[in-house]
Amino acid sequence: MPFSVRIAGFNDIIEMSNLLNDIIIEGGSTLQNRIFTAMEFEKYFFKNRFAICSHVAVQGDSIIGFQFLEWSDPNWSGIDKLPSNWGLISTYISKTARRLGAGKKLFGATKSYASKIKMCSINATISSFNKEAIKFYDSLGFYEYAQYENQNGQNCISKRFDLCVE
Repeated sequence: MPFSVRIAGFNDIIEMSNLLNDIIIEGGSTLQNRIFTAMEFEKYFFKNRFAICSHVAVQGDSIIGFQFLEWSDPNWSGIDKLPSNWGLISTYISKTARRLGAGKKLFGATKSYASKIKMCSINATISSFNKEAIKFYDSLGFYEYAQYENQNGQNCISKRFDLCVE
């Protein structure tokens, strides 16, 4: 069955949070390590002061994946501090919908939006154990530029996709 991509709306919050929670419970494919209530999800993904956009992949009446883009925090004091003209991307695809091309189609919409707002680079931070996500971001043209242990003790790989020449 074909799918489409559109901008996420507030009426998608429950379905999106359920999809993310299923991925968290599944384990091994996200750095997120806590379940979100719908209200927490809304605050983190929609009302976060750095949030830019979320796109959803929809098949029939169901959301099969989503991608979130936000600006990097210029006041971040962590080891992975990024320039303020960079964005952070997260991609979440339902276990039953992986390898259908939803992630690539979501990235097309996200990349287009990021270019319009003059974002310079997009960062994806991935668990070093998530080989599937590493391959996914490689296939989109992201390249590795850092490895580190985050504040939660997780081994991370940071990849970037450049939209402009700095």
